[in-house]
Amino acid sequence: MTEENTVIVIDDKDRKDEAELLCKWAAARAGVIVVTPVLGTVALTANDVYMVMKIGEVYEEKITEKAAASLIVGMGAFFIGGRLSTLVPFAPLQIPVAIATTYALGRVVTEWIIAGKPKDLSPFKTVYEEAVEDAKKNIDIFKKAENKDTPLGDESKKFED
Repeated sequence: MTEENTVIVIDDKDRKDEAELLCKWAAARAGVIVVTPVLGTVALTANDVYMVMKIGEVYEEKITEKAAASLIVGMGAFFIGGRLSTLVPFAPLQIPVAIATTYALGRVVTEWIIAGKPKDLSPFKTVYEEAVEDAKKNIDIFKKAENKDTPLGDESKKFED
């Protein structure tokens, strides 16, 4: 068999591991973005949208910018509420919240895709809450991540649902 005919098989564990790395990268990046005065909320939203789209790619699911933004808005109460506290200009509060909410969003998106992208997101509230707690327990790992200064995409872009 020639190299061009070689088939690379990606199993579910590989996909989940890759999605987890994306969640951690985006969360680490959120910790940097949130305290950058010029970037602010627009960059956090862009970071989240790009993470959702990239997780979709891992699972060979085409998630457009608009669909990603709509999904984030659809998560409503258990995502947006926590994110609002990042608007308070106090880094010791902003950084852990931005990291935890971004990481949790990524975990929810991963599980949502695995579950077949159901319209009802309420079953994923537990996934979100557990991921927030995991991120808070491991906050230093995110703060020290090597890729935290590398954007996932254009952070100046505004997204609408």
